[in-house]
Amino acid sequence: MKKHTIISFFIVTTISVLSLSSCGNKNRTPPVDLSKINDAKEVRIPFTEKGGVKVIPVKLNGLEVDMVYDSGCSGMQLSSLEIASLLKMGKFTEGDVRGAALSQIADGSIVKNIVINIREVEIGGANGFVLKNVEATMAENPEAPVMIGNSVFDKVASVEVDNIRKCIVFKRY
Repeated sequence: MKKHTIISFFIVTTISVLSLSSCGNKNRTPPVDLSKINDAKEVRIPFTEKGGVKVIPVKLNGLEVDMVYDSGCSGMQLSSLEIASLLKMGKFTEGDVRGAALSQIADGSIVKNIVINIREVEIGGANGFVLKNVEATMAENPEAPVMIGNSVFDKVASVEVDNIRKCIVFKRY
C-alpha cells in the first residue's frame, strides 16, 4: 500500500469514528431557552439572499457579520478576516484559540482549521437571542465563506426556513 493511501485511510477512519461517537448521548432539551427572550413561541430572524444562499445578521463578540445559513455545515466557520477584525477591536485573544482540527469540506477534501471559542454569538439583533461560548473553526483563507451551521442550530429546539416571509424561524417547545 502506498503511504498516501494509508494516511488517507487513517484520516477517513478517524473522522468516521469521531462522527459516530458524537451521535450518541445528546441532550434531549436544547440548552437555549427561547422563552426568556419574549412570550412568543418562536423567534423569527429575517434573511437576505446573496448569490443563491441565505444570509442572516450575527454579532460575534460584538462584531457585526452577515453569515450564510448552512444546514449542511456541521459547525460555525469564520475566515481569518473576521478574526483579524475581532483582534483589532480587542474582542478576541490568544486564550480564545482552542487548537486545530481536520475538517472535510464540500468538495470532499480534508483541510486543517484552527478551532476557536467565540464568547458571544448574537443571532438576529434585539429580537433574536444570544449563545455563549460557541466553538467555531477558522479557515486561513480570508475569502472563505462565513457560515453558521448545525452546532449552533442544535442549541435550539427547532429551526426552519420560511421562504414566503423570508426568515429563519427558531421555535421553542
